[in-house]
Amino acid sequence: MRGFIFDFNGTLFRDTEFHRIAWKQFMSRHGIYISDENFRLKMNGPGNDVILRCFFGDGPSDAEIDALSEEKERIYRDIVLADPARKALAPGVVEMFDTLKARGIPCGVATASIRANIDFYMNVLGLNRWFDYDHIFYMTGEFPGKPDPAIYRVAMQRMDFRPEDTVVVEDSLPGMRSALGAGVGGIIVIGETVAPETLSEFPNILARIGNFYGFDRFIVE
Repeated sequence: MRGFIFDFNGTLFRDTEFHRIAWKQFMSRHGIYISDENFRLKMNGPGNDVILRCFFGDGPSDAEIDALSEEKERIYRDIVLADPARKALAPGVVEMFDTLKARGIPCGVATASIRANIDFYMNVLGLNRWFDYDHIFYMTGEFPGKPDPAIYRVAMQRMDFRPEDTVVVEDSLPGMRSALGAGVGGIIVIGETVAPETLSEFPNILARIGNFYGFDRFIVE
């Protein structure tokens, strides 16, 4: 049986723009200007630790990096909460997870988010309708973030998934590289973030989709 692991940010929750705004506000507080091109190239997909080290260097301690990460994520959460219309999962997600749950298809989430954001997604966005914390893998400091393959390897090991039977759903190039490095059997790309010509680098692309309606066509029992 196929098992599915979903990226969250930009995939299940279309929040790339919220993160762009939050990063620009956060960096401005610290005297750093971030262009939209900088965001696209350096900040869409990797974990906060990778992003913050890129701009702040090796000077800050791990604890200071964690504090900076939480500062940025508080800005992001406030942006989401500012408009009720923003608190909606991507089109077709609710229907997809209802179907997967009803059919007993195993799935998990692997995200570059921190624990405070996971709590937010569970309680504010209703992710707890389908998942408990044992099936959500996030940045705890135990392993590096994407594009390193560790998060997908950990997720598959803890969920007892065979890599060749695992399908990952991703929207970003770092996330796709993470999945490829972990040896997953297939990748479904959602959205238009990754250029079509880049997909030729990946030998196991199953499909590019625009939303999650009709996702049951990928179920193999």
